Amino acid sequence: MTITSFNLVAKDPKWGIRHLQVLFLFLCSTLTVAQRFNMSVAIVALTNANSSNPNYPEYRLTEQQKFYIISSPFWGSCCTQLMSGYLSSRFGAKMLLLGIMFFTSIISIATPFVLAWGGWQLLFCVRLIQGLVMGGMWPCLYTHLAKWCPKREANRLGGVMTTGLDFGTVMGFALSGVLSASSLGWPSAFYVPGYIGMAWCLLWLRYGANCPSESRFISLAERKYIELALEKSQVNHGETPPVPWLEILTSRPFIVLALVKMSQACSFYTLMQQIPRYIHGIFRYSIAVNALLSALPFVIMLMSSYSFIFLAEYLTRRKDISLAILRKTINSFATWTPAVALVILSYVGERNVVGSLCCMVAATAAISGQAIGSSLNHVDLAPNFAGLLFGISNTLMSAAGVISPIVIGLAVTNESDRTQWRAVFLGISVILFLGNLMYVIFGEMTVQPWNEPQTKSTTTEVAPKTAETPVKAMEEPALYVERFNYF
Repeated sequence: MTITSFNLVAKDPKWGIRHLQVLFLFLCSTLTVAQRFNMSVAIVALTNANSSNPNYPEYRLTEQQKFYIISSPFWGSCCTQLMSGYLSSRFGAKMLLLGIMFFTSIISIATPFVLAWGGWQLLFCVRLIQGLVMGGMWPCLYTHLAKWCPKREANRLGGVMTTGLDFGTVMGFALSGVLSASSLGWPSAFYVPGYIGMAWCLLWLRYGANCPSESRFISLAERKYIELALEKSQVNHGETPPVPWLEILTSRPFIVLALVKMSQACSFYTLMQQIPRYIHGIFRYSIAVNALLSALPFVIMLMSSYSFIFLAEYLTRRKDISLAILRKTINSFATWTPAVALVILSYVGERNVVGSLCCMVAATAAISGQAIGSSLNHVDLAPNFAGLLFGISNTLMSAAGVISPIVIGLAVTNESDRTQWRAVFLGISVILFLGNLMYVIFGEMTVQPWNEPQTKSTTTEVAPKTAETPVKAMEEPALYVERFNYF
C-alpha cells in the first residue's frame, strides 16, 4: 500500500495550483516593471506636449532633472532588496508581495497629481519611495518560486516567471506611448497599470499561498508531489534555518554570480532607460512612433525568452546535458551577444535606422537568456535562501540602475551626438565580456553545503553507530509509512 501511494504521488500533475502561483508571479513582475519603466516614455510626453496629446499639461525639465526622475526608483530599490530577501526567506512571500503591489499601484495612480502639486522635486521623492517598495519584489518572487517549484520544472516555470520582466518592459514602453498619444493623455500611462495592480491584489489575497501546505485549493496529489520533490533541498515546514551570513558572503560561486548579474544590469538598464532617448535624439520621431520602436526590441526579447525556455527543457530532458554546461552556455550567448551588438551599434551609420534597430533587437533578444543562464542559479546554489541571495545580487543590480543613468547623463550631454553614445556602448561591452568570463571559469550550479541548517538531526545522522542502531532501524519503517501512506 505504501509503495503504491508513493508511485501515485511521484506522477506529477500536469496542471495545478503551482502553475497558478507562477502566473501570479509573472503578472506581479509584469505590472511592477511596467510601473517602473513607463516613465522612460511618459517623460518624453509630459515635457513635449506636441509630441503626444497637447490637451494635457506640459512641464519644463532639464536633462539632469529627467535623469534624476528616471533613476529615482533604482535609488530606492537598492535599500530594500536585502531586507526583503531575508524577510521572505523566514516568513514567506505572500503578504510581502501583496503589500508591494498595493503600495506600488497606489503611488502609480497618484503620480500625475504629485507632479502637478509638488513639481519634479516631489515626483523624485515619491518615485524614490516607490522604488523602495518595488525593491522587495524580485527576492520575494524567487523565494516563492523555490517553495512551489520542483527542481525538474525550474527551467520552465522559473523562465515563465522571469518573462514578466520582458512583458512589463513592453507594456512600459508600447502601452505608455499609445496611452500618452490617446485622448486619455500621458496621465493614463500611470493610471492603467496602477488599477490593474489593485485587481491583482484582490485575486492574490484569495489564491496566493506561501507554500503548498498552506493552499486551500491544491489537490492532495499535487501537494505531496511538490513536497517530496523539494524535501531533499529544503528544510521541513515550520523550521526556520539560521542565515549563514559568513558562508554566503565568502562563497566564491555566489560572489561570481553577483558580479555577473551586476555586469548584465549595466546593459539591461541602459537599454531599458535610454532607448527612447537614443531614438528621439538620433532619429527625431514622434512619441507614438518612438514608443513602438522602443518596445520592438523587447517584444522580440519576450518571444526569445520562451525559445530559451523550450531549448533548456529539450536539452536537459532529451539530451541529458548537465546543468552547469546549460547555464554557462546560455549565459555566454546572453551576455556576449549584446556586447558584440553594442559594439556594432556604436559604428552604424547615422541614417541607418534599420541597422540600429537590428543591433538593439539582437542585444535585447539575447539578454532574455540570462534568466535561464544565471538568474535561476540563485535557486541552484541555495533553495532555502534563494530570495536572500537574489536580494543581495539584485541590490548590486539596482546600484547599476542608479549609476547608469547618472554616468550616461554626464557622458551624453547632447543626445544627438553619436560619438558620445559610442563611448557608453563600448564601455558596457567591456563590462559584459569580463563579467561572463568570470562566470564561465568560476560559476557553479550545485547546492552549497551552507544551504542545509546545522541541526541536531543532521548531527545524529553522521554520528558513529552504537548499540541503539538496531532500535532506530526498527523505528524507521514506521516513519516511512507515516510519510508516504497518503491514500
